Amino acid sequence: MKFPFHIRFLFLVYRVLWICVTPLLLRSQRLKEGAAERSLQSVSFSKVDLWIHAASVGEAYIARQVLESCPEIQKLTILVTTNTLQGREILEKELGQTGHKITIAYMVFDNPSIVKKAVQIADPKALVLIELEIWPALIAEMKKRGRQIIIINGRMTERSLTGYKKAAFLWKMLAPDTILAISKADKSRFQTLFPGQAHYYVPNIKFDRLKQCRIIEKKPSKQKRLVLASIRKEEEQEVLFLITGSLAIFPELKIDLFPRHLHRIRYWEKLLAEKNISYALKTTSPQDNSCSVLIWDIFGELINAYQQADAVFVGGSLAPLGGQNFIEAFMNGVIPVTGPSVSNFLWAGEEVFADGLVKKGENKEEVLQLLVELLKNPADKSLIQQKADKYIRSKQGGSRKTCQHIVELLENRIEKDTPNIDK
Repeated sequence: MKFPFHIRFLFLVYRVLWICVTPLLLRSQRLKEGAAERSLQSVSFSKVDLWIHAASVGEAYIARQVLESCPEIQKLTILVTTNTLQGREILEKELGQTGHKITIAYMVFDNPSIVKKAVQIADPKALVLIELEIWPALIAEMKKRGRQIIIINGRMTERSLTGYKKAAFLWKMLAPDTILAISKADKSRFQTLFPGQAHYYVPNIKFDRLKQCRIIEKKPSKQKRLVLASIRKEEEQEVLFLITGSLAIFPELKIDLFPRHLHRIRYWEKLLAEKNISYALKTTSPQDNSCSVLIWDIFGELINAYQQADAVFVGGSLAPLGGQNFIEAFMNGVIPVTGPSVSNFLWAGEEVFADGLVKKGENKEEVLQLLVELLKNPADKSLIQQKADKYIRSKQGGSRKTCQHIVELLENRIEKDTPNIDK
């Protein structure tokens, strides 16, 4: 495929911009790791059949799920790239169990000259992009070589679509061959940006990672427990309102506070001290657990806290941040309450709210009221389990369907590369 002059000129400007910003990017603490691979000064891969790009942690798990569900491509050599150290660590840990011939590397900078060299070395038959990783130079180079491109587990917000539409002329030239969207609304947005391409709705692959709802029987206790999960800086005052309001009604209530970012712990200590609310850090908490608020200053314990909770608030939702993962809560036997901002998880479907698996308040007052109702009348865990398991089963199967599309794409590529002796 040959691009018209104005597109080639645009990529020339794009290349100059990358040359200017690369020295600054390499000073970044996050990008210093793997700098040689990102700039292709060090090459850790060779010719492959398939290139999969998994930007970070969430996409890394999706890559693992797809490869685990796709034994048809086990004989192929595969390059899996990522942008972050955390993503690479997960890939290295998880992909060794899939049985595929895999090389893991950091994604190269999208400088057209670097990308051209990387594609020449890897020479993949197809490129798989997870969710919404649209790298112009990489896609353009694959297009030039007539290779197949597929977006899997695709999601696009209205805000992202508005931004991309400003360069609609460019995306028309760089349209992937196939797009697998996680909802009908996402499919519609992709169709707007990439008209005329092959668009499909495929269930979100993240559902295939979920097991049955886990119910842990609690020891009988009159003491109520409230979990405040993944609390963000922008909503701290609203969450403080939830703490003071719930303690006013339930003076003996035990609250587990999980800040999303640990550097906010000192600020929480200050807020609680000003309100004369007793608190302790998890790492230094007294054995008798006499404080009202336990601030969790370690990672990895939220699931256990959900299993012991009578009520849960999931943060990132009382400020316009799009919310955090509320599915984990009801999959561990407790109905979560959120604020109004849940756009990051609309892919979960409206049925989670309609079926009562999640409760949403439109402001901090409504959220407090919902939490108080759950603390007074805890939900039947066996009923939660029935609803949660039915919901998850209805959403699974995306990884297998995605695998089928990837195999079909590769077969199309092989047919194009194979000369027809009958012609």
